[in-house]
Parts: sequence; structure tokens; C-alpha cells
Amino acid sequence: MIRSKRFTLLLALAIALSILPNTVHADEVNRERKIALLFDTGGPGDGSYNDAARNALAIAKKKYGLFEPNVRELVTDGTVGDRIYRLRLMARSGYFMMIAIGPANAEAVRRVSQEYPDLEFAIINDGTVSGLNVFSHVFDEKQSAYMAGFAAALASRSKRVLYVATDTPEMNRLGPYFEAGVRSAEKRAIKGAREGQYQVGITSDSSGYKVLMDQGADVLYSTWNLDSAVLNEVIKRNRERNRISQIKIIGNVPDQYYLNLAIAKPHLLLSIERNITKAVDMTVRTTVLGEYLLDSIDGENSIFGKRHTFYNQGLSIKYHNKAARSFKAAIDREIARLKSEKAKF
Repeated sequence: MIRSKRFTLLLALAIALSILPNTVHADEVNRERKIALLFDTGGPGDGSYNDAARNALAIAKKKYGLFEPNVRELVTDGTVGDRIYRLRLMARSGYFMMIAIGPANAEAVRRVSQEYPDLEFAIINDGTVSGLNVFSHVFDEKQSAYMAGFAAALASRSKRVLYVATDTPEMNRLGPYFEAGVRSAEKRAIKGAREGQYQVGITSDSSGYKVLMDQGADVLYSTWNLDSAVLNEVIKRNRERNRISQIKIIGNVPDQYYLNLAIAKPHLLLSIERNITKAVDMTVRTTVLGEYLLDSIDGENSIFGKRHTFYNQGLSIKYHNKAARSFKAAIDREIARLKSEKAKF
């Protein structure tokens, strides 16, 4: 159980995340507690969060000795009504923990969690649902943007870097953190660099990022996840360039399914990885061991959960080539510095 109903809201806000022991004894596991996983739009095979969550659940099943039908996976038709129907069905069928993937499931989780206050719900990659019986797993996108900017500056030969956002609100929210990472690299990690020497382009417009690449941007951080348009544009341009002047991409996994395609590999510098396995394991563990997690990610709005960061291994960096790996020491030092200074994002 994630939170005991005996705890008041004020107590829950005051208590930090409990430290859970790593050792699990077979006789401690309550395998009768049923767990359901509700996929996001697209279901298994999307190469994104659904596949990552499914793989994570398979690992947790093996780790804790769980079995079907006490662990079920649910695919929806994408409508809110169907999502609500399936969560209600699981609740009526004796399932104790319902894990939902993605923001599209938020409304269903909000409604059904209120209807069944004695059951537990978790939602991965969303932090908008309040309630003492809802635990949200969010991945710190501001930290991701900051470290992407830091890495982009380290890798750029042209001293021109680019952030491509999905939309204007995302651009306005994350763009300043990307630029802050670039400026930190200038100050702390690039020998001889002057502050402001690197030019930073930030856009959410499809024609805008093409113009900025025309102007010489050679490393870009993309959070664009609507399609593979940004990747396709980079591939097209790299075919016309020599090896030294190739444009490199920094992206997010599992957000951008196309980064896992073989055609993307030569164009990737590094990827920022969301640790879905950790999020699912944490949720399953608390369910089958009857342990408690008490943590707040938004006290003002009574939203409980875990913010996954570079500080707690909820985020990590995967280096895709030798050039990227040459920056690993500098990136590790920057993460350690931010952690030691308790930097807020």
C-alpha cells in the first residue's frame, strides 16, 4: 500500500520518501494483491512508454514471483470512457493497484481513484492527479534540458546549438534551462570559452529549426515527439555533409520511439533515459510488501509521488559514440556539482 489512510494530508506532506531496504524475502511477498497495468494510446509495440512499462513489469513479476491473472495488462481504444471502464472493471474485480501510463490516462485515474478510495493507483509520466491513493511518477524535464544544453555545448564545433521543442509552452518552460546548461559548460567545462560565446537557438517551429541549422547549429536537443520529422531533417542534411560537420542529436528515451530505430543510431550523440524500470519496481514493491511511500511532488495541489532525477538515478545518460563518451567525465562532474549544491530546477 502506498499510503495509509490513517495519515493526514499534513503528515504526508511533512514526511520525506521512506528508504526501502533492497533485500526481499519470498515469505514477505503478498502475491494475492492484484496489479493491473493500463497502457497509453498505442499499446504494446509503440517503442515508447508502453513497451518500457511492459518490460519493467515483466522484470518486477520475475523479481517478486508474481503470476497471472493477478497481474494483468490492459489496452484501451484511446477514449476517456474506455479508460475509465477498464479501471472500474479492474477495481470491481479485486485488483488492488492500478498502474496507468501517460497523461492521457490522468482523467480516468482521477475519477476512478475517487470512486475507490481504498484502492491504490499510480500514474507514470504525469504529475497532475491529486489524492492520497494516487502516486505519480514524474521525470524531471528541467534537469534533462539543462544537462542536454551542457552536453550540446561540449560537443559543438560550430559553437551553435539548438533546442527543438514540441510546442510553444514547452519551449518557454524548458528553453531557459537548456541555455543555462550551455552557459554552465562555457564557464566550467570548455577551456578558453567566454560566457555568451556559444549561440543558442530555441524553437518549436518546423521551419524555425531548419533555419537555425542553416545558420550552423551542429548539435540539437529535441523533445519533439509528434513524429520523426526532426530526425529525418538531420539525416537529410548529414547525407550532404562530410564526417567532421555532421549534425548530432540529443533526445529522450523512451519518449521518442524513433531514436531506437537503426537509422537513427549514426546521428545520435547521447540520449537522456527515463528509468521506467525503477518507477514500476517501486510501485510493485510497495504493493506486494505492504510498505509505505510518503512523498509530495506538489504540496500546494496535494499531488503525491516521486520526482525522478539525475540525483536519484531516475534519469541517466546513454552515450552513443566515442565522441560522446569523451564528455562523460565532465558531465558526471556537473551532475555531482548540482547534487552537492542541492540545485533546484
